Amino acid sequence: MTVLICSALLILPGATATSRYFNDLLIFLDGGYRVVEGQVPNRDFHTALGPLSFYIPGFGYWLTGNLGLAMPVGLTALMAVTAPIMIHVLGTRVRPLIAIPWAIFMLLLMITPMNTGEIVMNISFAMFYNRVGWALIGLLLIMHLRPHTPARHQISRDTLAASLLTLILLYTKATYGVVALGFLVLVLLQPIQRRWAALTLITVALSGAVLEVFWGGTRMHIDDLLVASNVSGVLPLRDYVVSAMETSGEYIMFLSLAALALWQKGRFTDFLFYGFCICAGYALLIQNFQVRGVVTLLAGGVVAAEHLSRQWRQGLPYGADMVTRGAALVIIVLMVPIGLSSAAALGLHATLVATGAGIALDTPNGKDIRVVNTLDNGQFKFYANYAASLEEGIALLQSLTPAPDKVLVMDFVSPMTSLAGLNPPEGGTAWMHDGRNFDEEYHFSPEALLDGVDVIMVPQRPIADTTTALMEDLYGPYISKHFAAVRHTSLWRVYRRQAPMVLPPMDLWNASDMPR
Repeated sequence: MTVLICSALLILPGATATSRYFNDLLIFLDGGYRVVEGQVPNRDFHTALGPLSFYIPGFGYWLTGNLGLAMPVGLTALMAVTAPIMIHVLGTRVRPLIAIPWAIFMLLLMITPMNTGEIVMNISFAMFYNRVGWALIGLLLIMHLRPHTPARHQISRDTLAASLLTLILLYTKATYGVVALGFLVLVLLQPIQRRWAALTLITVALSGAVLEVFWGGTRMHIDDLLVASNVSGVLPLRDYVVSAMETSGEYIMFLSLAALALWQKGRFTDFLFYGFCICAGYALLIQNFQVRGVVTLLAGGVVAAEHLSRQWRQGLPYGADMVTRGAALVIIVLMVPIGLSSAAALGLHATLVATGAGIALDTPNGKDIRVVNTLDNGQFKFYANYAASLEEGIALLQSLTPAPDKVLVMDFVSPMTSLAGLNPPEGGTAWMHDGRNFDEEYHFSPEALLDGVDVIMVPQRPIADTTTALMEDLYGPYISKHFAAVRHTSLWRVYRRQAPMVLPPMDLWNASDMPR
């Protein structure tokens, strides 16, 4: 029922609305368009994110031909794939009192159009890969529990479930995949569960080898990850301290539940598991654009609550009995803030789209993408002006003769290809963000970024002015040598690649033209 309701709220309005991170949203709509046009992530364009971050919206666009439905349909498909896995994992390991709220929580987290831990009014499908990562890690960690009602072919089903979750995580965002692999290694320490964990690691390795035959982008993906990590992999010490302080309440509540579970009847592997939830959650949070909402702690809390509930079944003194009964209610209460805000954001998004709120992009391929005003009028005007600049930029492209092809915008994102329905440029990158995936020392060469481009557009009012300024500094000499200015307005400078000089055959040269 939850899947059907969420699917209806996602798809039936028929468009995408955003009040924040408009430029980030365009990254994935443009990337989804690219893969439908036949490009392959990391082979045909650079990205530090896994290929599924683009194939998920790409599937939605391929199925509907509508950029506004790319994210809703793509996420609905992912929800349909993972729902049976949830049923198996939770049905065999967690009692319904905890399993049902946790399943609803994870589904809402996966498909909600808002960043985890932010206010409901910040509507956007941008950075959806983090919410997918949190949700699927939150499901995988439940497999630390031994099945209390083993199903038929339990080992095979566990292997299949864990393999699918790990592969989705690895090919959506590498950091979540690394956490998944670390967890599987930890499960190897449990003799009863060691078999499915080992089979999963083997299955993931073999599947990766098979996928590489078709993808062929692993080496380039690793190179892109190294570039990004060199630029932004190490944060200032202050950021780590601030993050720990802002989430201290979440850690205290989790440690209380974990300590009770260990006190009742804890194994050494349980102690390691709870420590893993803390370390992995902190590592994931600090490298995300997020300040609160450590979902691995909630998943560890579910495991602790289930452990305590199982102890209650064996019969305990009155005080211990009350603790174990209350553990399930405590973890449900801890889910409420994120769960309710996720549900509210999904409902708000559906309402905004259904009522035609905000403004729609007036471009050939963007009429079902809406910029809406929820609370921040200044933010809305900023994005509305950005949308208007994109519309003018596409009008400029349409005025060029001959018709343009393979366009690059020197800004945070280059969305003209998807919004105008053009052929995507060869090479280049999914986005550019100074201080995040490039800087003066680590950046793509001019040839890697621009050799497959015919038209360059430089915004006069970019969405990320420092990114545009650094790109002009780094690539200006190449542009001056290979491109010529063809348009200049208050919002755009447009450059077109110059045709290479063709010299006549040697026998047609004049003797006087020969070098002496």
